[in-house]
Amino acid sequence: MQQRLHHLDAARAVLLLLGIPFHVGTTATMILSPGFPAWMANPVLGVGLSFIHSFRMSAFFILAGYFSGMASARRGRRSWLGDRMMRVALPLVASIASLAVIQYHLKVMLSAAWAPGLYGWPLAFEHLWFLIVLLGFVFTYALRPRRAFVPDGVWRPLLGLDRGTWPIPLLALAAWGAGLAWGAQVLGLQDNEAVFEQELLLRYGQYLPAFAIGALGWRLKLGNRLFAFEGRWPWFAAPPLMLGHFLLDPLVRPHLGWEGDPAPALRIMDGALACALTYAMSLIVFRLLAHLFDRPSRAVSFLVDGAMAIYLFHMIVAMLVILGLAQLGAADWPFPTMQWAAVSALVLGLSILVFLVVRRIPLLAVVFGGQRVAPRTRGDAPAKTS
Repeated sequence: MQQRLHHLDAARAVLLLLGIPFHVGTTATMILSPGFPAWMANPVLGVGLSFIHSFRMSAFFILAGYFSGMASARRGRRSWLGDRMMRVALPLVASIASLAVIQYHLKVMLSAAWAPGLYGWPLAFEHLWFLIVLLGFVFTYALRPRRAFVPDGVWRPLLGLDRGTWPIPLLALAAWGAGLAWGAQVLGLQDNEAVFEQELLLRYGQYLPAFAIGALGWRLKLGNRLFAFEGRWPWFAAPPLMLGHFLLDPLVRPHLGWEGDPAPALRIMDGALACALTYAMSLIVFRLLAHLFDRPSRAVSFLVDGAMAIYLFHMIVAMLVILGLAQLGAADWPFPTMQWAAVSALVLGLSILVFLVVRRIPLLAVVFGGQRVAPRTRGDAPAKTS
């Protein structure tokens, strides 16, 4: 149990860190206009962004589903829901009232095309959609019936953790992803902040299977197997699924000389591949982290403690850094891959500094950290041992 908990903390930290190079890359190539030409033409950047996006958020929601089941069972439904309001809803509301406004003005500075804002309001949600969708899953899980109408044995094969059951989750996820992509086309739904309610609906549908997998992992008491899976099928399934996804992903296709958006039928195919890929990749990532982190780590604990504040503020930091680089003429600088890595490291460092400031101010620690950080007193000092 302890090993699993240690590496799940590491998973939260790693998935947090991977969000920084992803948003640095998208800010410099999609929000900034014109984007940095060398970055936009760099295949390493395109493939790297696609790779990160292929599993990061799904792995997050698998963890969220598992810990939702655990906390709800141990605390009780009402107490757990109150905790989620404190740790998720409060930072979200505070961020909408402040960070979303700042992000809007920074986006307009990066490109005047973003001036319309969100339905005429000076707001830019960007990464904040994650908290809204997470709250949606929290409320969905809180409304689940107390009595199970389907025996647990029926759900178990859907996780693919038993011998010979691996095709079941892959086929089920592929069908879900294809159906979601087809439904979006039929209904004309857009994954775009300009129609924010449609974006949220699509993201809810996209990540619902991941949250459900995590919740089932807790319900079926399969956490150790889910987060340290020793089976081989994910290692065989991920490469062909990843290759197919790369060939259809708008982040990669321009580097192959193709039009960014594939044909409608190919988008449905990519929906199927991407949804199945996320589970295989998540199992691989969790297994690797279980191997690497088998004991407590101060660095991991520090990043987990600061996860909410770092997550909330890193987008503003990324926009400021990219804006500064644009003013310095970085569009003409060579070595885009090295720039991407260096800028990501800089944004991480600055975001950590912001967290250090936030946690020292009680009000900010509450509204942007989701928890009260009490000042250390003499009575809190560790006792000396002989």
